[in-house]
Amino acid sequence: MSLLKCQECDVDAVEYEGYYVCPNCGLVVERHIVSPLFYISSKEHTRGAWVYPETQVGSYIDYKDAFIFRDSKGNMVSPKSQAIYKRLKIKAIQDKMRTLCATHYRAFSALKYVSERLDLPAIVRERAINLYKRAIQQLKVSNHILLMAACLLHAVREQKTHAPVTLIEITEAFKSMGYKVAPKKLLKAAFLIRKVTGVHQTLRRSEEYLPRAINALLGSKNVILKLEEKGMSVEDYRRELISMCMRILAETKKEKGGRRPYIFTAAVIYCADKLLALRRGCSSILTQKLIAQSLGVAEYSLRDHYNAVLKPKYLGNSHLTRTH
Repeated sequence: MSLLKCQECDVDAVEYEGYYVCPNCGLVVERHIVSPLFYISSKEHTRGAWVYPETQVGSYIDYKDAFIFRDSKGNMVSPKSQAIYKRLKIKAIQDKMRTLCATHYRAFSALKYVSERLDLPAIVRERAINLYKRAIQQLKVSNHILLMAACLLHAVREQKTHAPVTLIEITEAFKSMGYKVAPKKLLKAAFLIRKVTGVHQTLRRSEEYLPRAINALLGSKNVILKLEEKGMSVEDYRRELISMCMRILAETKKEKGGRRPYIFTAAVIYCADKLLALRRGCSSILTQKLIAQSLGVAEYSLRDHYNAVLKPKYLGNSHLTRTH
């Protein structure tokens, strides 16, 4: 449509807010009427719904499971076009399935890597896979890696002493692969997995971490060298240390309430080694720094647990007198 001219100024009018207006004097020349984008047809269509745009762009071609294609007016397209659209639709479905399969493959590959890195038993990995398959059927998932990490955490906690792995270790293992798995988001996802399973898990106990923590310490070359210097065998020291730690844990059930089980386990091992050294009349074998490095805990956290609970109870003057 050609532009109208202003009768006063004899210049072309411009369109402004639905009107043709003179750019010089501002006189409204004529209102601009826009053609409707669609019309309501009187014909009834059996399937699908579509509009009839003036340009016929963006038409809706039936439902996702239909392979008989119609145009924007509801008429069936030609057999040649039917074959073309069918191939395109099959290709689109295949691409979508391939993308979904690739997502699941990445999740399973991440689980395999993390399980091997944390040395988890096969039963934990199989349980995590089972939970993942159940979860994707019942939950709307946007982050499949986070979901797999939550399933692994749930499976680990079910196995207790057979897989004494912490939440931080799981997040760090996934981060080593380049995946961002934040502890808070992992805990939130773990609650969703708990709803899927309907199983309410109890909190971890320090006793569950003890065997693994002692094995990690006795695998240190520094500890082995110190034991050799004192003429002690690794197995004898292991038995004495486990026995003393179990005794301390049994006697501090009230005091350890509210404290993180893994860090408290590290503090108990440090205290037990000191008590064994007093019994033998020699210096301690383990240091706070060595325990913190071997078990992956912060040295100040270990020191806080030890000074707040264990030192007053077991290394005070009154207790030392009773021990001797």
